[in-house]
Amino acid sequence: MEQYAELNIYPCETTEEALNLIRRKKYNKIILISNIGTDLGGKKFVDQARNILGNDVIVLFSAYNTEHIKWVKDYKNALFSNDPKFYEDYLNCFSDKKEEYQKEEAIKKLKEKLENHYNVEFNFDYKYLEYPLFKKEGKFSDLSFK
Repeated sequence: MEQYAELNIYPCETTEEALNLIRRKKYNKIILISNIGTDLGGKKFVDQARNILGNDVIVLFSAYNTEHIKWVKDYKNALFSNDPKFYEDYLNCFSDKKEEYQKEEAIKKLKEKLENHYNVEFNFDYKYLEYPLFKKEGKFSDLSFK
């Protein structure tokens, strides 16, 4: 994924490691991708990550078992795929070379492709790219990491 993405990618082995990273990076625009897991650990992780970030930001869930799509389609601002091609497409939506409106358009197109591919409709609101804690400028020393 890293070779295609024009972003920093931080793969994490455990949920706690990922949540600690999100706590440290919560003032950035974090792009969430998570494996669902057999015990829905990915869903629990995203719930906690979104709580830290302060909004139901977009997420791409991956799983071999397409039965998970039954709940993912109703989960706010979530996409689902079990095809690596779509993971690359998802990351490309967030390219730093794109303006915000271009990112939004790319996500809408990807959402439509995934909906057609899996024959579902995903539950999105208009706030899926809002990061209320995002700091465009300022001093690192002014940030709180509690």
